[in-house]
Amino acid sequence: MAGGATPRVRVDLHLHSAASFDCRVPAVEVAGRCRQLGLSPVFLADHDRIDGARALLEEGHPAVVGEEILTTEGELIGLFLKEPVARRLTPEETVAAIKEQGGLVYLEHPYDTGRRHLREEAIERIARQIDVVEVFNGRSEPEVNRKAEDLRSALGVPAGAGSDAHSLAEIGRVYVEMEAFDGAIDFLQKLRQARVVTSRGRLGLRAGRFFRKPDA
Repeated sequence: MAGGATPRVRVDLHLHSAASFDCRVPAVEVAGRCRQLGLSPVFLADHDRIDGARALLEEGHPAVVGEEILTTEGELIGLFLKEPVARRLTPEETVAAIKEQGGLVYLEHPYDTGRRHLREEAIERIARQIDVVEVFNGRSEPEVNRKAEDLRSALGVPAGAGSDAHSLAEIGRVYVEMEAFDGAIDFLQKLRQARVVTSRGRLGLRAGRFFRKPDA
């Protein structure tokens, strides 16, 4: 790029497609909407399945394979997966299955009692193996997101953010702007210098406010 600037990308780290039981949008339409909004690659994290993300890769779409996995004590997300992780394993077994294939453990919407969030006792047990905490979820209340940021700070891990979109209209309500990355390890390193941006615009992504931890 001109002047030697480092390429940057915008990514919505928590998306669903029709591969999820509670979404009717085909993965290719999710990819199309992401392309319109300048979001790439597509981070699909369908419930207990990865075939939507695999289909995107097979069709040549830039995508990261994720899975929102139901454990015996709530949900967590695996990113950069190669194979699906079985549901209803213990949190420890789920984390091991993610790590065995070089994936990252992404803790989504912690403390959101309206969803199948991972129990606090389980979070404590796997704390050292959590790679990213979702500090802004497009479907969570502000107080829940603030508590997630407190947890992220305590663990000392990078911040993630995602719309948790189950419809096209929800995609891109929040996104992460960061340096372009190559693979899981590079992603995790560069995520530490990323920024979380919210967008309220209907005509595409516009730079919104940074998500900041409120003053104590």
